[in-house]
Amino acid sequence: MAKNFNQGRAERQFKQKLRTMISSAAHTQNIADQAMDLAGQFMTEDEISNSDAYRVIENVSCVCEEAMQVLVEELQKGTRLHEILTGD
Repeated sequence: MAKNFNQGRAERQFKQKLRTMISSAAHTQNIADQAMDLAGQFMTEDEISNSDAYRVIENVSCVCEEAMQVLVEELQKGTRLHEILTGD
């Protein structure tokens, strides 16, 4: 027997998952930024420019920023604020 599908509940759960992902991305970005700051305190510029790990950390920070922007935009869809800003 199939469960009854509740679209409103599914949408609320989806939006909650988006908020959780935004929080996780913000936390991860914060850690990456802190790691880069710490690396800058003990590594030389040459060591930083030759460090694959440092480049990965930079990429993680950038990807988190982009992900948060996309997720926030998705979360705003269907809200009154989104309607006002976009004129939909």
